[in-house]
Amino acid sequence: MESALHLGKQLQTLRIKNGYTQREIGRLLGIDRSTYAYYETNRTTPPLSTLKKLAAIFNVTVNSLLDNEANQPIVCDPDSLSFTDFDHNLSHVYDLQPEERQLVALFRLADKNSQKDFLSLLFQYVHKQKSKHPEC
Repeated sequence: MESALHLGKQLQTLRIKNGYTQREIGRLLGIDRSTYAYYETNRTTPPLSTLKKLAAIFNVTVNSLLDNEANQPIVCDPDSLSFTDFDHNLSHVYDLQPEERQLVALFRLADKNSQKDFLSLLFQYVHKQKSKHPEC
């Protein structure tokens, strides 16, 4: 039960650290905001498939989400809301605009082939835009 209690706090900390709202995470997971809020408040536990998606969005492992509290580094000073980096999560997603965070999260949720296809399409689109508007 202790790790379940920790899971909600871990999800909340990661969400805030990465600059997402509960609504944004719910939309990325295809669930209602209130369902996601239940995960953070430990009213319900997300299924494994959802845990895998959350781990991808936050760029952590499922194991790190499920580790018990005694093994976790301190990630948040609740009084100052300053965060330290996880060793395995050095991204600065929280510095991005909401649309950019959504793009990163969706990219992380895609499989490797889809990621490659998406990057290829994005490069093509940007190159096409530059050729239409050389001043950009």
